[in-house]
Amino acid sequence: MTERGPGGRTDHLDHLQNDVSEVTSLLRQNVEKVIVRGDKIDDLQERSEDLESGSINFKKTSVRLKKKMCWQNCKMNCIIAIVAAVIVIIIVIIIVVEVKPGGSGGGGHHNSTLNKCFNC
Repeated sequence: MTERGPGGRTDHLDHLQNDVSEVTSLLRQNVEKVIVRGDKIDDLQERSEDLESGSINFKKTSVRLKKKMCWQNCKMNCIIAIVAAVIVIIIVIIIVVEVKPGGSGGGGHHNSTLNKCFNC
């Protein structure tokens, strides 16, 4: 800047032009980075929306499955209870038939002996 001649001005203008070109280049790079960042943010937004809808569907499905499994468990418990009740009823019927007084089962002989003892 100390030189006032035509060559000094040209060097100074060249230097300023280089600075402007450098700043312009940096600004373009920054703008490109901002655009790329915006695209990445948009992608993340889409992914988060997809995850949210997926989680809502998962919750609905899991609640439905829980209800289904609960009913299936209830049905199985009822079936087991009915089978156990039938077995108990069969056992009770067998015991009643075998011990029935005056019956034609194996217990009839013991009953007649007892009757003789009580008549004495």
